Amino acid sequence: MKNNFIAVLSILILTVLAGCEGGLVLGGKSVAVQDGQVVQSSGYVVSSYPWPFETVCRALDDTLKEMQAVVNEKTVKIGKARVLAVIQGEKVTFEVEFKDKDKTDVSILVGLGGSNIASRLIHDRLRRQLEKTSS
Repeated sequence: MKNNFIAVLSILILTVLAGCEGGLVLGGKSVAVQDGQVVQSSGYVVSSYPWPFETVCRALDDTLKEMQAVVNEKTVKIGKARVLAVIQGEKVTFEVEFKDKDKTDVSILVGLGGSNIASRLIHDRLRRQLEKTSS
């Protein structure tokens, strides 16, 4: 039993170190790593952006306007923001968190369980908006 555990752990560590995609499910929680920057956790797709918190929040607002989203709730605190919106009939939750001077994490949950594809598309739009505003 101990040898099996060590073998599985070794394979998981080698996969992560090699830069491949990987995932882990424990009970009701799941975590996936892809491309070294995007992490999926419990339905949320999390990505780090090399821009300040305020810039990311403004770009998120512009992205929501561009997507014609209906914003139901917006909460902004020091270093954290949470936006609940409806985009094309789907409930979308955005969580923005300050990490460092020029590093901000954005978590996106589409629907109840999380749609990986839809969340990535929104991340792509947000990234394009950030590049547009910083140029």
